[in-house]
Amino acid sequence: VSLEGHAIECRITSESASSGFLPATGRVDHLEVPGGPGVRWDGGVCRGQEIGLHYDPLLGKLIVHGKSRIEAIVRMRRALSELTILGVDTCVPFQLRLLHDPDFVSGNLSIRFLEEHPELLEPAAPPHEDVLRALAAMLEDGYRREAVAPRTRISSGRLSPWQLGNGR
Repeated sequence: VSLEGHAIECRITSESASSGFLPATGRVDHLEVPGGPGVRWDGGVCRGQEIGLHYDPLLGKLIVHGKSRIEAIVRMRRALSELTILGVDTCVPFQLRLLHDPDFVSGNLSIRFLEEHPELLEPAAPPHEDVLRALAAMLEDGYRREAVAPRTRISSGRLSPWQLGNGR
């Protein structure tokens, strides 16, 4: 086995750091997963799925690989930013804060990392109202496109550019 590069895996759970990582319930109203080189999504949820308390809160695993730790961190930041799960709280905001923490980025880690960085567990600031309106408009546009597009899907579960009318 030849070890090459650096990988990071984020377990995407229906938990919130600000609630002490207690499981959250809800229905997955929208799911958009990232892709691209060095990015893999191992997920077990789909849009419309009810997330209850009777099972593990794991929704999926987001895995990235890069040539270096820094490249993997930057790739994971992008992938987490592109991951959209609406309808249930997730740990994604916490993971994004963690990936921007200077001590985490530099590798200055210990078993007491979260005790030493309690600010990472605080709730994220609520989005500005204009951002919420823009997100709602994009979501509505996506639902409209899906309603008129053919139901055939490509392997990633997304509509292809041809199905969306963007094919060249």
